[in-house]
Amino acid sequence: MLTKVSIVNVKDFDSIPKAVVEAIKLIEDNLSFNFKNSKQILLKPNLLTSKKNACTQPSFVEGVISYLKEKGVSMENVSVGDSPGQQGKSATDVGEKIGLLEICQKYGIKLVDFESDTPIIEKIEGALRLKQIHVAKAVKECDILINLPRLKSHIEATMTGAIKNYWGIIQGGLKAQYHLLGKTAEQFGEVLADNFSWVVKNKPNRLIIYDLQNIMEGRFGPGGGSMKQWDLILAGTDELALDCVALEIGKVKTKIVSHVKNAMDRKLGVGNLKEIEILGVPLEKAKNQTPKFNVPGNNFTSVISFMTGHVGYKIIKKIPNLIKERCVKCGQCAEICPAEAIKFIKGNYPIFLRKKCISCLCCSELCPNNAIKTKMRGIAGLFD
Repeated sequence: MLTKVSIVNVKDFDSIPKAVVEAIKLIEDNLSFNFKNSKQILLKPNLLTSKKNACTQPSFVEGVISYLKEKGVSMENVSVGDSPGQQGKSATDVGEKIGLLEICQKYGIKLVDFESDTPIIEKIEGALRLKQIHVAKAVKECDILINLPRLKSHIEATMTGAIKNYWGIIQGGLKAQYHLLGKTAEQFGEVLADNFSWVVKNKPNRLIIYDLQNIMEGRFGPGGGSMKQWDLILAGTDELALDCVALEIGKVKTKIVSHVKNAMDRKLGVGNLKEIEILGVPLEKAKNQTPKFNVPGNNFTSVISFMTGHVGYKIIKKIPNLIKERCVKCGQCAEICPAEAIKFIKGNYPIFLRKKCISCLCCSELCPNNAIKTKMRGIAGLFD
């Protein structure tokens, strides 16, 4: 049976919640589980930072809640949770800032801070780099996992969506530490695919509703990129299929997104568009009405990397570069850096230690003021 992906246009409905409900109903035949019989349903949005544009919209969460209520699900069995990337911030902190906490309180749903419980150590069979992870207890114990990603560009992973959103099942600082296992874009793609492979094997009851209404693009994604209106919602049960459809709509080739390509190679879902049944808005119509998805990277660096291998990578690898006019000297970049490659003294600008930098770019991703851009190391990289 073909995997099903629904595409709906938000403009065809009175509200986003109504559009979300319709998107789910279109792919109900693919659901092999019963919501009403489940005792623990966990909604996993993207709560990266306290910026609305960097997170899944609360209206998408409300749409899922509306669907669950139609199915007779008790709200006592539903929770919302995540582990933000921003240092010192919890899901509750971010949820309150973006209006999600208000939605949870309205329906009597618990907002779970993944850091509030001791994580569960899980081994990942067949992993290439990430051999074990510390999984949030709420994720490990849920019967149904509902993934609510938002499509955004990503300075290191090229894009973040359905597969990448599961990086949030790992508690706070551990995510940064695991970056050490993937020091290149390709290696980090393998790390992300390892993490996703645990989800595929251990959480079979999954539903994904993909926020493509207003997507984030450009080199400052996923925290502070520019926004483009797509007015689309995707839904399905296969994260790889959904990411491939989203990339196809945005005219981006899957081969340049390392974690998506790796998931395809490892058959962690359906990556062939011919094996995906599109319901609702036809794929070509969605492509025609949507502007191109502007993601980091270019063909030149890909060719250089291919031709010269490790030497080429040393030249083209991206490193952080401070924009002093935007920096408020808060020190969050130094706190989040897993390689301890940023020296910070209160009241001064951060100092980047180039030889220790592993190019994970967590500092750029999570800077609250977009004060850290990236640049290629250049010829100087040959001497690192």
